Amino acid sequence: MSPKLLNRQTLRTVLRPILSEAREEDERENPTHARHPFFHPVTIALDEGLQLSAFSRDLSAQGIGLLHYTPIPLEEVEIRIATGRGYLVTVRTRLTWCRPCGDGFFVSGGNFTSVPAIGSQ
Repeated sequence: MSPKLLNRQTLRTVLRPILSEAREEDERENPTHARHPFFHPVTIALDEGLQLSAFSRDLSAQGIGLLHYTPIPLEEVEIRIATGRGYLVTVRTRLTWCRPCGDGFFVSGGNFTSVPAIGSQ
């Protein structure tokens, strides 16, 4: 058996439980809607005026997944996404879950509650 083949088999064996966990997590967080990878900086505006910087992880027609440095309350927030083409997309979103994911990071997700507003930056 070639070392290259052995390394691929070892890699598959090591990654199998991680990929299985990722698949289960994906089904639990968004069981019915197709999500699309979307890693992009966003601003989260809380109702009390506080703004947090974050990154989107994925998007669906119904909601968004986020990555950030601080826990976020489960409430309705405004998410602002500045596009590379000079547009600013703003959408109200009800955050439905938030949990730590290691090294001081948190992941969260929510459902859109308004039609996105598009303006210029």
